[in-house]
Amino acid sequence: MFMLFIILLISVLFIGGKMFYFLFYAYIFSFLIPLIHTFIIYKNITGSVNIPSKSIYVGDKLVISYTVRNLSKFTIPYIEIENNISKELTGEAIPKIVTTLNSRDYFTYNEELILKRRGYYPLGEIHVIIKDIFGFFTIKKKVTSKTSLLVYPIPTELNSFKITSIEQIGDMIIDNKAFEDKSRISSLREFREGDSVKAIHWKLSAKLDELIIKEFDNSADTNVIVFVDNYYELYKKDLNRRLEDKIVDISISVINYYLEHNIPVTFQAQDGEKTIEINGSKKSDLKPFLEALAKFESNGTFNFETFMKKRMNIIRKGSTVVIITPNLDKSTGAQGLLLKSKNLNPLFIVVTYNESSIGLIDATVEKGLSREAIPIYILDYETNIKAALEA
Repeated sequence: MFMLFIILLISVLFIGGKMFYFLFYAYIFSFLIPLIHTFIIYKNITGSVNIPSKSIYVGDKLVISYTVRNLSKFTIPYIEIENNISKELTGEAIPKIVTTLNSRDYFTYNEELILKRRGYYPLGEIHVIIKDIFGFFTIKKKVTSKTSLLVYPIPTELNSFKITSIEQIGDMIIDNKAFEDKSRISSLREFREGDSVKAIHWKLSAKLDELIIKEFDNSADTNVIVFVDNYYELYKKDLNRRLEDKIVDISISVINYYLEHNIPVTFQAQDGEKTIEINGSKKSDLKPFLEALAKFESNGTFNFETFMKKRMNIIRKGSTVVIITPNLDKSTGAQGLLLKSKNLNPLFIVVTYNESSIGLIDATVEKGLSREAIPIYILDYETNIKAALEA
């Protein structure tokens, strides 16, 4: 086609004549008219992305509705619609959609997805490719609308996670009732093996002729702080963000456990140079934690030691401090020892991803913390959270 243009141009310039001029102008207009047509359509194409307004969790089915509108008076002979939303949400791309669109008409299609990972997704963007009837011109337009999707992680329900209320004597783990308020009985139940004799309700037991146990509310002094180490240097090999997602799942499971038992929880992590802080004390307070962890990223500016320096001296005495990190080196271990020296109760949950060689556990540090009776839970990406944390 380009060679024909060159031949006609040379003929007009060096030979002239009505015939050559006619052919040259006809050739120009045969391209100019489709170009103008395509440009008008380009200016009059709009679109939108619609998603349900309800809370969405990992594993849920989601129907996303896409609409493309032709506001011009011309028919669009060829329109191709593509988007990366499916790939972002599920990791799988969908085929491109090709159709025609009449004047003042619209095209809508629905896509059903099963959400595989938590996160915050700005979804209001699709790409529309427009071609004229002859295929001479192709124009790509980005169509946007203000739509976003927040996918919450799902907490693992823990039945016997006792990290705030256990002490270890030799090889035996027993309940430590220091967190209970003896003046506030929350419930009564039948005696079970392992229950303390001090918890027996003697008057009622004598009346019913069976042992009855008193369960108490938590003391007002009970308090937990969950620190998540999201220093960006530690996650450089986490290309598919699997370790990040595992840490989120562990964090929300631990937080959910405390809230179910009405224990006040504070969650802290970094967002660049800023600090994320969420507080709650009962089950109904879970949603802000879900939102924060849905948006959680491994983008912290400061290493854990630097991050803790500003917080070490303002943590309430007696608090349980849960540290969730992929890195148990000497510096991180020293933070645990320092917390213990300040009459706090540190606990480490160390998360690794062996398949991608992410995470560090210094065996010397691990032994040193164990000697100081500082609990350590070690989980790989493949480890079952419930089995590991209830052990």
